Amino acid sequence: MYRSEDEKLTDVMIGEAVLTLLKSDKPVSSNALIAQLELMAANAENDAKVSIIRRAITEVRNGMVAARKRVQKEGAERDKTAHRMSSDGPPEGSKKH
Repeated sequence: MYRSEDEKLTDVMIGEAVLTLLKSDKPVSSNALIAQLELMAANAENDAKVSIIRRAITEVRNGMVAARKRVQKEGAERDKTAHRMSSDGPPEGSKKH
């Protein structure tokens, strides 16, 4: 829970972007969030705020990459796993109970 002030401000910017999307009835996705953050950066009043918003954009993009890698890894693990369920049914001569 020991987060830097920049990390806290980054989370605030992401939260503001999400709230803006929700209030405007737009879908909330990573791409929509990045687009909203870019719009916020374009309208920012000072360089410090732009810097925080850029950091938020980087964090969202890093999250997208991590999620993609996790899905790919889970798919690879699933492919390596022997599937016990098959449509072949029980082996010949086996009893149900």
